[in-house]
Amino acid sequence: MLKFVRWGLVALVGLMVLAFAVIYGGSEIIIRSKPETPMPTIVAASDPGAVARGAYIGRVSGCDGCHERNLQGGPWGGDFWQGSVYTANLTRVVPHYTDSQLARAIRSGVRADGTQLWAMPSETWTTMTDAEVADVIAWLRTHSPAGPDRPRETFGPLGRLNILLGRAKSTPAWVADAKAHPAVEVGPQFARGRHLAVTVCGECHNSDLKGREGGAPDLLIAASYDLPGFTKLLRTGVAMDGKEKGLMSEVSKANFSAFTEADIAALHAYLTARAEKQ
Repeated sequence: MLKFVRWGLVALVGLMVLAFAVIYGGSEIIIRSKPETPMPTIVAASDPGAVARGAYIGRVSGCDGCHERNLQGGPWGGDFWQGSVYTANLTRVVPHYTDSQLARAIRSGVRADGTQLWAMPSETWTTMTDAEVADVIAWLRTHSPAGPDRPRETFGPLGRLNILLGRAKSTPAWVADAKAHPAVEVGPQFARGRHLAVTVCGECHNSDLKGREGGAPDLLIAASYDLPGFTKLLRTGVAMDGKEKGLMSEVSKANFSAFTEADIAALHAYLTARAEKQ
């Protein structure tokens, strides 16, 4: 009997080792893969208003939220089982990237060495115009190197299993999904608002603005706000019921409060028109 138990334990250990090898090896192939992504020909803008425009985009889009106001990044979360994510210290990364490489990283989620980024929401910015990207790069290049380098993301056992099963996706995979599921068009007069909704709201509410299961809702909810109420939400984080709404309120106070009145109006007009079309 002891002999059978011993052999059973040996077999069990062998299966566990095999499973680990399959999960680690398979996920590592995905992690190290280099997607074929065209290199855009974009040069940092140099006109007098470029840096200010880039800073505005960086603020409302949350660049200086994830990467901190000083753009030096830091730990973003995680644990042994899932892995750990750090936001990059952009002040130290940017000098090692060409303008074209930065543009590709922003809109496609690919590093200078061709490997895939993870947890970088490039799917939100894949429709960002060349001019906007050029402004953002101009703004990024005004920050002198400071602070510590941040490590790359790590992948724990469950994180690797989720990658292998397709439950966890790299940034380029999210970009491809966003391109396949665009937000609805409601006419050229709402183009600015649609663009803002996709490039600013899409990170939480998905590229098609239909929300995420168990997360942010479909932005049809925006139609329940009049313009003053919508403006108050974005400026203060206070909803029409007089209460704050978790992450939405945090992002509103930290980032959306920087929106111009014109952009708030354009965003509200598009979201209202979108709701009427549904």
